[in-house]
Amino acid sequence: MITGLLLMATLAIAVVVSQFHTSYVERELSVQSQTEHYVKAMEAHVIYSIQSVDLSLIGFANAIKVLPAKQSRSPETMADLLSSRGSSFDSDYWITFIDAKGNGVATSTATNIVGNSYADRDYFKAHLDEANKGKLFIGEPSIGKVSKKKLFFLSRRVETAKGEFLGVVVAPLNVERYVKVFENSRFNSDISITLVHGGGKIIARVPNFQEAFARDLGATALFDNIRRASSGTYKVVSIIDNLSRIFSYRMIDGLPLIIVVGSNDTESTRLQQQNYLTAGAGLAVLLLLMLGAGHFSLRTYTRQEEREQRYRTLYTASREMEVQLLANEEERRKNEESMKLAALLFQNSGDAMMVSDADGKILTVNPAFSILSGYTEKELVGHRTYELASGRDDQEFFTRMFDCIINTGYWKGELWQQNKDGEEYLVSMLVNTVYDEQGNPFRYVALLSDITKKKESEDLIWRQANFDALTGLPNRRMFHEHLRQEMKKTDRSHLPMALVFVDLDHFKEVNDTLGHDKGDMLLKEVATRLSRSVRSTDTVARLGGDEFTVIISELRNAGDVVRTAQEILKQMSTPFQLGDGVDKQVAHISSSIGITLYPEDGKDAECLIKNADQAMYAAKQQGRNRFNYFAPFMQEASRERMTLVSELREAVEREQLRILFQPIIDLSNGAIVKAEALVRWQHPVRGLMNPAEFIGSAESSGVIVGIGDWVFRQAAREVRKLQALGTPTFRISVNKSTWQFRDCDSNYQQWLDFLQELELNPRSIIIEVTESLLLETANANSDHVLAFQHAHMQLSLDDFGSGHCSVAFLKRFGIDYIKIDPAFVHQGADGMLICEAIIAMAHKLGIKVIAEGIETPQQLSALTAAGCDLGQGYLFSKPISGEELEKQLQKQAHL
Repeated sequence: MITGLLLMATLAIAVVVSQFHTSYVERELSVQSQTEHYVKAMEAHVIYSIQSVDLSLIGFANAIKVLPAKQSRSPETMADLLSSRGSSFDSDYWITFIDAKGNGVATSTATNIVGNSYADRDYFKAHLDEANKGKLFIGEPSIGKVSKKKLFFLSRRVETAKGEFLGVVVAPLNVERYVKVFENSRFNSDISITLVHGGGKIIARVPNFQEAFARDLGATALFDNIRRASSGTYKVVSIIDNLSRIFSYRMIDGLPLIIVVGSNDTESTRLQQQNYLTAGAGLAVLLLLMLGAGHFSLRTYTRQEEREQRYRTLYTASREMEVQLLANEEERRKNEESMKLAALLFQNSGDAMMVSDADGKILTVNPAFSILSGYTEKELVGHRTYELASGRDDQEFFTRMFDCIINTGYWKGELWQQNKDGEEYLVSMLVNTVYDEQGNPFRYVALLSDITKKKESEDLIWRQANFDALTGLPNRRMFHEHLRQEMKKTDRSHLPMALVFVDLDHFKEVNDTLGHDKGDMLLKEVATRLSRSVRSTDTVARLGGDEFTVIISELRNAGDVVRTAQEILKQMSTPFQLGDGVDKQVAHISSSIGITLYPEDGKDAECLIKNADQAMYAAKQQGRNRFNYFAPFMQEASRERMTLVSELREAVEREQLRILFQPIIDLSNGAIVKAEALVRWQHPVRGLMNPAEFIGSAESSGVIVGIGDWVFRQAAREVRKLQALGTPTFRISVNKSTWQFRDCDSNYQQWLDFLQELELNPRSIIIEVTESLLLETANANSDHVLAFQHAHMQLSLDDFGSGHCSVAFLKRFGIDYIKIDPAFVHQGADGMLICEAIIAMAHKLGIKVIAEGIETPQQLSALTAAGCDLGQGYLFSKPISGEELEKQLQKQAHL
């Protein structure tokens, strides 16, 4: 019985002990799994925090690297660069710059570190070795020299663009940031979490942080295990708190850091010992054990189940925490992927992109921006964005731009920038603001595209539509726009405005005689002189041809208009030097100016333009080279002139023109040897009109061409009749207008053909031209006048002495007759002296002289005595019809 009971007790104890051992092993495996999960979670947090700080170090190292040599060694520059970034860091870390000798220079906080030497620190000495170029160094934990905080250090080497060692940029990390994270990650006090430097020293630990900081674990079981494997699990009594724990550890890839997580198993050991003592006592008190074993075992099992349930709950919680941390890690990875995608788009975008900080310092640019500006990213990082501006846009422009960005976080517009080669280019820019968690501006992102060529094309189209291509002045379209604007300005200010219409006198002669190239030169110089003659606020425009306008705005003094008009007259009458060298020519012109006032003379633009044109025409009628104000009567005169031109166009077709002939007498014998053909207009209402009443309108309207052809043909027919009466040498002179020489439709060859058709000798017709025409044709080397001479027509120079014709021209064109201007004949003794000089000169050149306007016997006697060849005037006969002339010649033939 005793043996059976002993056997049963032994068997029962063995079963209980086996159950206790199995439970203990399961718990250790659970604790090991829990610590491994903790290690992975804490590793992810540490890696993320290190990478975040390292990005700041890289950014500052690059910013310092691209500074000019002088600034890169300037403590003030370093202080400015770092202090401008102080607001972008939290209290967990800051940035410090140490020069090449290990001396503190500047920090991103307000702390003064100047005078402190860090040459003995591992994070400085490591970068003296060039093998660490471009590598992140993590220093061992220590107490900060100035801050007195528990820290460990991240650092990077800083070089110039040429690779010269400038110093070290350091980020001291406050260890307490990890203590807080570790403490918040623990679910119970059994857990210990430790961050250990690869050199052996503890950086952060919970619990017992203060005692553990910088404690060296190099000779402990941790590093014995690390030498065998980079990650694993072991069980040992901690040297920090003397508690037995199961530890899981992992060395972080690429970093000299180790994460260690331990879980205390003291309770399990105590429970196991207690169970073994209970089993031993059962052997001594077998009966008592048999009686109470069931009850005791059940109770013990219940307690064990409760403890196991607690461990399972802890394990489940740790798994949930791991899942949560892994989920955060997954989110971080997704964010990283998004950032990589954004970086890919940034680098490969066809549009130029630039990112700057809240102070406007450039942080990065993409390749498209480098192509646009000519600067590499290294050359731009750290510089202010406004340094790229070309200077075309003023301070007010940038003030409006910055105000818009500050108030709305957005700006879109155009501005001028300058590339590396100094060339200016226009960009379309879109600026967006990125805000931090507190709502403060954190980054500015700018998107730019070059629109220089597009803008140039638009400007060219606009200029072609609004400005004269030759002179660069506003054209007719732009003139009308300016005129309407100035009229509105006058309505607001109640200050009158003047519209000045400028027409060049004799411009067509310059164009025809010197050529269109010289005419274009003249117009350009006219535009320049007109612009110099007016105020900077006035508008000068070219309407077309030789017509210009000036808008004189906001007149406070009526004398301003007169002074402007007088200055224009002076400038236009000053000789123009066209071309240079052997191609140089001198042109003489003048101007006729019409002036109208707003609102006095008209209420709309069309009315003002018409008024100014009428005033200008009146100035031309009064002799040119003068100005004239608009007056209401001019409107009536203009209407009459337009009516007259309209009627004149029909006069030839309706056979309203008449031709009269004034006899020309041979002063040696008193015989009629020639006659001058004179046109008259038999107006149906006004009666017989003299040439002075309509020839000016005929010339300006171009009707003179048709009238001239009609007169020539009538004169040719008449001289043919007269020669048939027995005067075969009789000749008729026909006036040829300057306008007829200018007009391409006037074909002198048709005249010669008509003479041939009549079988009339060309010498029967004398072509009368003026001195101005002779000068024009001489300058242009025109064939028009010479063609008549080659056809054996005779040439007569009308009104000689009233112009500026040179004697050389008389010989060059083979002039046959000179007609003395009637003004000299009527001037008495002084005029007669001039007549004698002209006659003597003409006879020396073999030219005969005709005196016009002889009205008294005294004039006839003096001219005859001076040797004048021919004469005409009312003393002999007024203009008569062809029939009357025929009768006089018949009568003369019978004498």
